[in-house]
Amino acid sequence: MYTVIMGHLGSDATAANSVANIVKNLIACFCLGLGSGGGILVGNELGAGNLAKAKEYGNKLCKLSVIGGIVSGLLLLALMPAVLWLAKFTSLTKTAYEFLKWMLLICSVYMLGKSVNATLVSGIFCAGGDTKFGLLCDFITMWCIVVPFGFISAFLIDLPVQIVYLIVSLDEFIKIPAVLWRYRKYKWVKNLTIDFDPKEKEAKYEPL
Repeated sequence: MYTVIMGHLGSDATAANSVANIVKNLIACFCLGLGSGGGILVGNELGAGNLAKAKEYGNKLCKLSVIGGIVSGLLLLALMPAVLWLAKFTSLTKTAYEFLKWMLLICSVYMLGKSVNATLVSGIFCAGGDTKFGLLCDFITMWCIVVPFGFISAFLIDLPVQIVYLIVSLDEFIKIPAVLWRYRKYKWVKNLTIDFDPKEKEAKYEPL
């Protein structure tokens, strides 16, 4: 749907959006890796019944996600001159080139929200079995806020490309207050193991 929105704004916006998304996804690999790796660490402790240790890891990962998001954003800004230099050798028009500048700037800020949500929602919450919240949060953010406002801004109001791209990039930041609130409730800190009596298990599977 984001592609449909940006595609409505013309070929220049579509071309710039394609390049910006490639750069954004490459830089975001670190944020996604932090979330996946952090989820494994927390999940191991929850599975072992070490709830206090899992909570400690979660707090550290939460701080690391902020640092990782800032570093990723700064890295994107540092690579921005090289990306724009390489873009000159492509078929991008002058207008698309100007769009790309603004999109890369927006992507650099976007990294902070992406890092926090990837670590908490996709990593820590899933490790604790709290998957429904992520589904609900994404559904409300994307389909009730960002996509409708993106369509209105592009199809009805006809806002500038830079503003439309900013609107469709707000999803990660819109989720942050709810994600942090959910994190602080510590519903994800729960024992995932099932205690059983070995004798009962032997009796249950005793050969006939």
